[in-house]
Amino acid sequence: MKGELVQIILIIFLIMLGTAVTQGDASVIIVNNSGEGNYTSIQEAVRNAQHGDTILVSPGVYRENIKVDKELTILSYSTLSGSQTNRTYVIGAMPGNAVFNISTDNVTIEGFHIAGDPSGTDKYGNAGFYLESVRNCSLRNNTLMLNDLGIVLKNSQGNYLEGNLVSLGSKGITLDNSEDNVLSDNLVLRNDQGVSLNNSFNNTLINNTADSNEIGIFLKMSQGNELAYNLVLKNKYGIRGHSAGTNILTSNNLYLNDVGVHLSDSSNNSLYGNEFINVANAIDEGRNIWNSSSAGNFWDNHERTEADENGIIGTPYVINRTRGTADYMPLVNRLSSDDSSQNRNIKDNTLSILFNKKYPPIFPRTREKGIVIETIELEQINKSLDEGPVFLRLGAEWCSACQSMRPILDELAAEYGENATIMSININQNIQLATYFDVGYIPDSTVIMGIENGKYIYMQPDGNITTDRVSARIVGLQNKDEYEKVLKHALAYEEKRKTV
Repeated sequence: MKGELVQIILIIFLIMLGTAVTQGDASVIIVNNSGEGNYTSIQEAVRNAQHGDTILVSPGVYRENIKVDKELTILSYSTLSGSQTNRTYVIGAMPGNAVFNISTDNVTIEGFHIAGDPSGTDKYGNAGFYLESVRNCSLRNNTLMLNDLGIVLKNSQGNYLEGNLVSLGSKGITLDNSEDNVLSDNLVLRNDQGVSLNNSFNNTLINNTADSNEIGIFLKMSQGNELAYNLVLKNKYGIRGHSAGTNILTSNNLYLNDVGVHLSDSSNNSLYGNEFINVANAIDEGRNIWNSSSAGNFWDNHERTEADENGIIGTPYVINRTRGTADYMPLVNRLSSDDSSQNRNIKDNTLSILFNKKYPPIFPRTREKGIVIETIELEQINKSLDEGPVFLRLGAEWCSACQSMRPILDELAAEYGENATIMSININQNIQLATYFDVGYIPDSTVIMGIENGKYIYMQPDGNITTDRVSARIVGLQNKDEYEKVLKHALAYEEKRKTV
């Protein structure tokens, strides 16, 4: 371990010097877009690398699409340094193309922040990672935001996806005609489909979180997959199965979904040891098995009649009365706690905690003329609302339109800062805020007037107020006049309210 640490320190030092490192027959190649490395682009480094080489990419924004056709390890600087501030961003430069297109086995990519162009129209266009007909590739600890498709495995076997965050896209992680892959500790957040398996077999999904998607996990024409210890919450459908069979779902927690599990045209799937606390827990339009030989599932809406010494309730939990589908061994106690007397009503508080949590503000000030306040905390927004309207811009440091908007923000702060707070949020620093504000495209700007019944009130471009942020936001880079118009409406409304 000590030797590995020394090696990492040496490599980081050499990154700073822009020096290539040779380890046996393999080389460590440095990419730095400021010109201080061996190459200024990742694709150029890949083109000149040999099988088995490692490419280390220094912090910065790289606007390119990379084709990886060699057995390589590609790491960001933050992977080695542990830094959460010196990030490496890769932004797709060609609409309709994957940011990383991997076409060979034994590739490892770790620690990147990836975004694409949302105008891609190809079936797999605008994927963050696209892997086709590959084996033994590893994608670890990457953050993918605002891609149409996050990670796609097609016709691929034996690959590993671990610790990735995929958010604000159409499909988070897609497996198409792929088998024997392992997905672990990934977070899919606010996508149309979190994890989607299509015609895929014998894959393992373990310890993943699917949060606030239309469908958390979708099994379509897929068989023999195992889903275990996943947290599936606040989706419209937690787990959806269509024409799926012989899959095993065990030890998963399904919370606060509109429907916990919905199986249609699906048979011979086994579900046991799961915990269901949802609006509707289960819909089964096929013939599936809802308990093992020793235990079933915990259902929050099942009557707590007497249980045997193994915690099995004597009354079955009926799922489809017409088909005779039931959990015949329902559990009396929640699997996550041995305390059967605890309150079983889990509240939807993930974002309400974020909303109400009392953070110390990043800056001691809130509003100040000429200053754009950078924040990642709702509490600071709420505090600023005590002084008047808040103009809030959500963006990211890798977004060129967001950078172009910066002078406009400075001008708004200089001209309106005495009466309104001009704020900016870097969504990469707090993905929960991107989810809270339902960001789908950046820059994303709104004027917040106040809080009513726990909801923000926004000023619309037509001068009316609303709690519907969608109708109030200004998306993309606009002329300064567009932002000023809403700000003037907000200040006029505020002045009128004070005189009433």
